[in-house]
Amino acid sequence: MTQPPVRTALLGLINTYLVPEKDGLTLIDTGMLSLVPRILKKAAQLGQPITRIVLTHGHDDHALGLDGVKRAYPEARVFMHQAEAASLTRLNVETRPDRAVRGGEQLGSLQVIAAPGHSEGHLAYLDPRDGTLYAGDAFVNVPSLRVATELHPLFPMPTFATWNADAARASARTLTELHGLNWLALGHGQPIRAPQQAMRTALLRAEQQIPVTGWQLALAHRINTLSGGAKGHI
Repeated sequence: MTQPPVRTALLGLINTYLVPEKDGLTLIDTGMLSLVPRILKKAAQLGQPITRIVLTHGHDDHALGLDGVKRAYPEARVFMHQAEAASLTRLNVETRPDRAVRGGEQLGSLQVIAAPGHSEGHLAYLDPRDGTLYAGDAFVNVPSLRVATELHPLFPMPTFATWNADAARASARTLTELHGLNWLALGHGQPIRAPQQAMRTALLRAEQQIPVTGWQLALAHRINTLSGGAKGHI
């Protein structure tokens, strides 16, 4: 089995990843501002510069640290889907993408996969060298694996922030049907080894659209408000 992905996490909940390449490191998502020093420390430990920054999407917990990383590595090129670029303006992030990317392209060793739903231009990245799928918020692993559309009252923010639930479920199915996955690396929660059975189970629950109870929804809204999360869509 391959080594687990190189992860930097905030409180074990918000993740970024460093992918070694021959020409340096590719950073997948930049996280919140407080994650930037940890990202830079991890890059220094790996002994390579960050040469690419690729974003799964433009939500604050994935993109707010972009300026800080870019200041440390000004030559790093930034890539994201065109539909997500406006999010950087809303976040008061000054850095702009060097180039927009879409599904079917290649960035270093990473295959770009269109995975819209959680956000309009959400992307996933597959590293075929080791079978790691970096899936952003298409799935969430807090407290256990689920599609982002499935509400969990203790960590509801990804569900409330989802742009289009039908598209999100369709993208989750696309990712679940990929072959040869050894690791699933997500924006929230621990990476999962040999993930495909867990992905199939999570997808089945999401497609059943099991309704939540009144107390679950009330608790979810309360936690979402306390966290400063997005306004609920359900």
